[in-house]
Amino acid sequence: MSFPSSQCPSRFGQCEFVDINTDELDTSSLYARVVSSPIREVLFSRHRRGYSSSPEASIDAATLLLDLGSLAPSVAKDFMPKDHAECSAPLRLLNDVHLPDEEHGYIAMSYCHKQYTPDKPRRVVTPLGALPFGWTKEVEQFPLPTSKAVFQAVLKERRIGEGLWFDQVCIDDEDEDEHVAAVGAIDTIYKNARAVVVALDDVTATLEEEQFLRCYAEQYSRLELPLGQQPNVGLSPPLMHQYPILWTFLDHVLNSSWFERAWCAHEMRLGEHHIFILPCSLQWEGEVQTVMRFTSAFFFHLLVLASELLTSLPAHHTKIRSLHDFFRGKQLNVDNARPDSPQLPSSDQTSFISTIAETFRMQAGGNPRLPEYQRRLDANRDKTSIALNASGLPLALTSPNPLSRPNIEDECLRSLLLVSLAARDPMSLCTTGTPLQLHDGSVSWLCRPTPLDGNPVRNHMPRFTNKAYPIAQRSDGIAEYAQLDLIFLELPHRTQPNPQFTSQVARARTLIDLCAQYQLDGSALWNLWQAPGHVRALTMRNIFIQTLACVFECGTQWLLEVSSQLHQRGSTALNAYTIGMLLNPHLIIQNYILLPEGQAAFSSLLTLISTVITSGIPWASGASERNYGPLIITAPISTSHTFPYGSIHTHSGKAIIFAPFAHSKTLLVAVPEVVKDAHYDGLARGWILTSMNPYTGSPKQSVSWTLQSKGVVFGDGDFNAALERCGEGDVRNHRVYGPEVR
Repeated sequence: MSFPSSQCPSRFGQCEFVDINTDELDTSSLYARVVSSPIREVLFSRHRRGYSSSPEASIDAATLLLDLGSLAPSVAKDFMPKDHAECSAPLRLLNDVHLPDEEHGYIAMSYCHKQYTPDKPRRVVTPLGALPFGWTKEVEQFPLPTSKAVFQAVLKERRIGEGLWFDQVCIDDEDEDEHVAAVGAIDTIYKNARAVVVALDDVTATLEEEQFLRCYAEQYSRLELPLGQQPNVGLSPPLMHQYPILWTFLDHVLNSSWFERAWCAHEMRLGEHHIFILPCSLQWEGEVQTVMRFTSAFFFHLLVLASELLTSLPAHHTKIRSLHDFFRGKQLNVDNARPDSPQLPSSDQTSFISTIAETFRMQAGGNPRLPEYQRRLDANRDKTSIALNASGLPLALTSPNPLSRPNIEDECLRSLLLVSLAARDPMSLCTTGTPLQLHDGSVSWLCRPTPLDGNPVRNHMPRFTNKAYPIAQRSDGIAEYAQLDLIFLELPHRTQPNPQFTSQVARARTLIDLCAQYQLDGSALWNLWQAPGHVRALTMRNIFIQTLACVFECGTQWLLEVSSQLHQRGSTALNAYTIGMLLNPHLIIQNYILLPEGQAAFSSLLTLISTVITSGIPWASGASERNYGPLIITAPISTSHTFPYGSIHTHSGKAIIFAPFAHSKTLLVAVPEVVKDAHYDGLARGWILTSMNPYTGSPKQSVSWTLQSKGVVFGDGDFNAALERCGEGDVRNHRVYGPEVR
């Protein structure tokens, strides 16, 4: 086996195999001691949280708790300033009992807890050799968090004067206050560690993989390429096609439960440098065990090679892409680092909602000493702490008390969403999952955050201003409701229906059927139902026809501007000439589709329609093309003319939103006033409301509403401008309840 090589040696130490003699491990010589205050401050000063580089910089704990108290007073008592947790959390480090001086650094271990580990470190008295008079010594013993070989390999990662931190020994779980403080300060602990050592104790490198990787590591370590260039990339066929055993090894690594754990993912994000350790298969019974040690740079190299196979690995696509992007950012930071450059924290988590959704998607074990039900509740509390810690907000959970709400998942999500709302995160109002089911049987107006709510554009939207349009959460004794200002949009089909809309539906039906007949290529959603006999063919055909008819109704300028907006979020833009052709009422579709340029134009249109449908229907809440359809809305201008018989509002611009068929005759559409500005147009800020009083056709007759759904509002420039100009409404402080509260 040979690989392309270069002349100069490089990359030594990124992938190694170490032989471990397990008999050399003596835990009785190890001791976890608290680092004294002056040295502790020095260790924790190396990488501060550093809010200064992100929009969260302007949020201090006192202001955030004050705003949270105004928004939801009962929730604020469950949180404390993060600085309090950091100051009160002791720093324990594991090291040799005979070490004369305190540590000047440490490494932190990240690992998966075994399913049940009831034992804890304890002091035991043992005989002191064979000396007379029954002399004894007192030593500390603790259960190993991993196998002997892996744990000993972790200990070997320490440099002179460094200690080891891992939660099982360095946090006293019997002390509730210490546990809460340590969890609140976990980011400070891991960020200040010189390296995070990842113990992958549940996977094993086979003998064949070990032999191959020994040879590959030797070749890899000799390669030197320009900065940022990876070896063996761009080969034909890809290297992992030539040597499938390399992919087999990476697949084994990615199947470790470590990659599915919420705590582990958080610890990975916090680490500045990473070292992975996993055992190799034993060739014979004995005291020597081989372990494989590789750095994050080598792991990133494997991910780069695997990225060339993504099209043939759909099951691993998301995980590989996510890990690739994370370690690529870490690698760039290492390559571009200068000794005199201050370490800046990551600013890629502007919105907290994506962090919350990702954390609750993963697994957490909870306290294994608790009964099963309480352990699950404890796991939810852990996820709450992780999401809060990862958000960068200056808050931490307080110790639980008998009056605290139970830590069921939806209650934890409710607390986090309210903290996000107090921090003025616009996405906290625009999550599109199912409404939260609270412990008292009521349904919240808050909706579950999901991965579908987050994308790069939405994650970097500015905070809204809460001063002019305050938001509060209250309860009427039956259910909670949000009290806030709303802008009600107009539904022109109720007051001024377009007599030409029927012909536009017929034209849309002709276009969609011809595109299907000629098997034109579109997006994944379009291609999904083109297979003969597909069970969703009829409903998907119907939603494409309805949406296209609404596009025809909105017109050329709307399509041009919305296409441009979607293009900024990663979609393909339609040019003005193509749009003019597609929306020309005199265009003979049957003839145009025969031309190559016509087929290209129709394919682009199908892709755009697919994007609108995919982004517009709140799939995470259980909605689909079967029960949702497009609706045209308009925005009222900021002023109205009053006449003896009532007020007349002038409309400006058009938009499309997807609404449930079940409430088509009674629904109204509103936008919370705090997210009316155009830079929030990518959020699901359109609220589908039904009146809790008998329907009157006007929002003026009621201030209490049931929130049935949320959706993205696809508006043109005139619509967004008119929405921004809307001033104070006629009715203030609307009450919005969750569905089925009465």
